[in-house]
Amino acid sequence: MTIDPVFANVALAAAAIVALMGAIAKFRQLDAFQRAVASFRLVPHALVLPFAVAVPVCETLAVAALLAPQTRAIGAVALGTLFALFAFALAVNVARGHTDFDCGCSGFVASSHDAPHRIGWAHVGRALLLVALVACACARQSSRAIVWFDFLSVFGGTLMVVSALVALDVLLANRPKLNHLRNS
Repeated sequence: MTIDPVFANVALAAAAIVALMGAIAKFRQLDAFQRAVASFRLVPHALVLPFAVAVPVCETLAVAALLAPQTRAIGAVALGTLFALFAFALAVNVARGHTDFDCGCSGFVASSHDAPHRIGWAHVGRALLLVALVACACARQSSRAIVWFDFLSVFGGTLMVVSALVALDVLLANRPKLNHLRNS
């Protein structure tokens, strides 16, 4: 089975934008991300800081590898692996009932410090959605000719996917507030 190059490029561009925006947010708020890594309780305390630095570095390197056709496959596999590890870490904590912390994903929406932070299965789903985007980008592409209109389609499609992910981030960031309003 092959996938149209437009869909593959939209998936790759959207996943790259999400990863790069997350990496930038993690670099800018390294202390907050370090607290988030510690909250997962999956990394020994002595390795929390090195791990908190390594994650955005790996995200940035994976996105950089996507830029060159020679390293695109390696970058896509690295990015997909990172998203899968994020999904696994989230799922482990949700499954064991440890949900009262900020995941540190940083997404497009940085919630305020006074807002309650909670992770849930929706966060796991978001991470798995990103894995699926990268998997689409890794699928074998059809060999049809690329025409000028395809570039507009990739731009528009990427804009739509990223906009949908922004909306999802807003919903996830405001979910505790919405639950509080619903229960009051």
